[in-house]
Amino acid sequence: MKITGLEPITCDSGIAGREWLFLKVTTDEGIVGWGEGYDWQAAPSLAEAIRLVGEEIIGQDPRRIDFISRRLWDSGRAGVPERMKVIAALDLALYDIKGKWLGVPVYDLIGGLYRDRIPLYWSHFASYRALDAEALGVEPVRTLNGWLALVDDVERAGFGALKTNLLIPGLASGLPPTLDGAIDRWRIDAAVEFVGALRERCGPNMGILFDVGQEYRMGGILQLARALEPFDLYWLEAEGFDADALLAAREQTRTRICHGEALIGRQAFRPFLERHVSDVIMIETLSNGLSEARRIAELAAHYDTMFSPHNYMSPLSNLINAHLCAVMPNCEILEIDMDDVAWKWQLIDQPLRIEAGELIVPDRPGWGADVVEEEVARHPLRDHARPAFLSALQEQGP
Repeated sequence: MKITGLEPITCDSGIAGREWLFLKVTTDEGIVGWGEGYDWQAAPSLAEAIRLVGEEIIGQDPRRIDFISRRLWDSGRAGVPERMKVIAALDLALYDIKGKWLGVPVYDLIGGLYRDRIPLYWSHFASYRALDAEALGVEPVRTLNGWLALVDDVERAGFGALKTNLLIPGLASGLPPTLDGAIDRWRIDAAVEFVGALRERCGPNMGILFDVGQEYRMGGILQLARALEPFDLYWLEAEGFDADALLAAREQTRTRICHGEALIGRQAFRPFLERHVSDVIMIETLSNGLSEARRIAELAAHYDTMFSPHNYMSPLSNLINAHLCAVMPNCEILEIDMDDVAWKWQLIDQPLRIEAGELIVPDRPGWGADVVEEEVARHPLRDHARPAFLSALQEQGP
């Protein structure tokens, strides 16, 4: 079997600043593999990189996944991490091809089922309603009572955990006006008010995950983590590139820390794992590829650390991460966006099975679904609406 073509296909996700990128790889035996790339707000540039780098593997046997990945890596190390994202998308598509060729699910290629149901948490709780309600086709919700009312949806769906961002009444986003890594008293107080009210509404059994991304450095993370200790967070999600700095914050709070979304490759995770910085690491499978994501998860297990994939992209991404979670004993929980644009579920030709807050891992060959190209074509990228997203930063409080 030989690779005959590669086609990256971009898609507007409907949510401001979020772009989806699918990769279609065709073979001379008629088997088509699907992967997904991740560059959040720069899908066109990643698509072009895939086209250029992909020329190197036309005519190769798609079943030689590690061989292809290694050759692409060795021929372009100066492109890190951009080249790694290209390799990751290709890696995912090649696994889909190999699974379909063998007639087995991808999880059978990487160890077989450890579990067939993946616990989920409801991500971006209330966030899209505040930031981009128009995309969802609903009225904006920008009050504390309005956000608390949305807990009903989470509970009805049987979810036991939700993740949210810093939401401040009257504002589209709680992002700080200057991304300098510091946190001010005003935002700490706003976080305490929001999370405290959420804990009171949810009760003690609902897991509350709080995500501040890369907004704050060690000092800000520590201040926030300690202020939120009374509300028993499931975890505080915070990014950073200095393992010792993040460890210093973690050692001064009892709040659990999740970290790793921005890291690519085992070598990036290693210092954090060696120092036991994180209670849970977050792996971006779409930037690492399935092969490397599994190795990262195995490395985490070696250091007695759980992992949870970053998973807020398309429904295909949901399936890709489900296969990773299905084979790894140290998978803790999986992210999913349920309160999203309604049409996104039509992007794949098989529905996701979600029951009582758990994703049922499909047993169909490959990922278990193909991308519906006609549906993707209905949502072409807009002219990069960056200003609308960035302008939200200018209104954020004092």
